[in-house]
Amino acid sequence: MPSNGFWLASSAVNEIDRAILHHLQRDGRLANNELAKRVGLSPSPSLRRVRNLERDGIIAGYTAVLDRQRAGLAYDPLVWVTHSRVTREAMKDFEAAVDEVPEAVEVLRMMGQPDYLLRIVTSDGNAFEALYIDTLAALPHVQTLTSQLAMKVVKRSHVLAVPG
Repeated sequence: MPSNGFWLASSAVNEIDRAILHHLQRDGRLANNELAKRVGLSPSPSLRRVRNLERDGIIAGYTAVLDRQRAGLAYDPLVWVTHSRVTREAMKDFEAAVDEVPEAVEVLRMMGQPDYLLRIVTSDGNAFEALYIDTLAALPHVQTLTSQLAMKVVKRSHVLAVPG
């Protein structure tokens, strides 16, 4: 399995590896014995394949997915950010600063305007307003902030549809 970043897109992708990725994305705590049974391997080759997927960076890590409502973090606005000037240095400054904002759980640099889209997670509107005024507006090179709040989350998934 090559470590060139094109592993999943190549025709050499093994169906068993895709099955392993499928099951581990849905349950990262799945015991190797159960995983092996689900993908039709014995435990030793199953574990070897998982370790290879980890070594090659296909599996980047394991994490717990929290229920935002029960964790008290259900306020989930999107914030569009437009810069006062768009230069390599401005982007570098902004990205370094926004990386230090734990409430910004996703930061996307966009093509065209606005320059960035941020997914923010806070406890409620008051916490978001304080973050918006005290932190987000103070980020380097910010000209305008525009926030939106979804009425309903129809679908949210961390699971990737592995090609093949």
